[in-house]
Amino acid sequence: MAKIGERELKEQIKSGDFSRAYLIYGEEDYLKEHYVDLLKRNNVNEAFEDFNFHSYNGKDVSLNEILSDAEMLPMMSSCNFVLVCDYPIDKSQKEIDELKAFLEDVPETTILVFWYSSLPFDPKKNAKMKAVEAAFTKAGSTVVLDKRSEGELVKMLVNGCKRRNAVLSADNARYLISVSGNDIKTLMNEAEKLSAYASGGEITKSIINQLAVKCLQARVYDLSKAVIKGEYDKAYSILDTLFIMKEEPVNVLAAISNCYVDMYRVKCAKIAGLPAEDVGNYYNYKGRDFVLRNAARDCFELSVAQLRRSLDVIMEADNNLKSTATDKKLILEETMVKLLLISKEVSYD
Repeated sequence: MAKIGERELKEQIKSGDFSRAYLIYGEEDYLKEHYVDLLKRNNVNEAFEDFNFHSYNGKDVSLNEILSDAEMLPMMSSCNFVLVCDYPIDKSQKEIDELKAFLEDVPETTILVFWYSSLPFDPKKNAKMKAVEAAFTKAGSTVVLDKRSEGELVKMLVNGCKRRNAVLSADNARYLISVSGNDIKTLMNEAEKLSAYASGGEITKSIINQLAVKCLQARVYDLSKAVIKGEYDKAYSILDTLFIMKEEPVNVLAAISNCYVDMYRVKCAKIAGLPAEDVGNYYNYKGRDFVLRNAARDCFELSVAQLRRSLDVIMEADNNLKSTATDKKLILEETMVKLLLISKEVSYD
């Protein structure tokens, strides 16, 4: 069959021309859940669900049990639907071979769906996963559902608010993404809330600032921006807010690291005479174009040497967080002091 994307899967569901086997994975959790649910609803008659629908957490079931149910004939229905979430591909080679053998001859009345929610699935880094993906692709459809581009998210938000009788401009949709992140489920919840508040009117930037929930990355971006500008009080106020919100220090530092890495990449691109957008051609910024725009604006404040020293400080803090018993809050606060001093060209050695 084929390795397909969201558009082709939509066409299958619309036409009713389903594959006998599906492997569904990718970065976008909402889309995976959404299409797994659509496949089920379009193939399982609720009246006979107890007989024709078999759902498993792959970590708690043997392959033999899965394949046994997949061999069953449906009762009072044309389809026997078997859904398996997070089956560990790193099990024995014997089980992998058994799965591949089954996929060579899937019963015509069965639809077997393997999908990955919390368990990573990366065929590029794992030979067993690559072999299983090839088997599903040959037998049915492998569906990769990754993050949507910023343009696609903007269109989704503008249209979603329009359906709710509210007006959201493309620019404000981009701003909402920069505030709340690019997770589709989060953005849809925000669009629902903001549309209700606007009550038939326009969703302005002011309304977004007032009501939209800021993701960790957006809060850390504000933190990094304050550090770059030498705004000590604001930087520590944001850091205190993150502590109050009980954000994990390792996650906060990782987000800080991402901000500085983004700036370093864009700075190097500009020195090479390349636009910031070119960075997106070499690294995965799909759906996060705003990150490059922010980095392009902020990297002017720092030299390449300052950015390198800042990244060294962040790496040292990361090692300390993971290997010492020192209070994690103290490590982050000391890191902020060092980054603030670097931004002002002050030596702390």
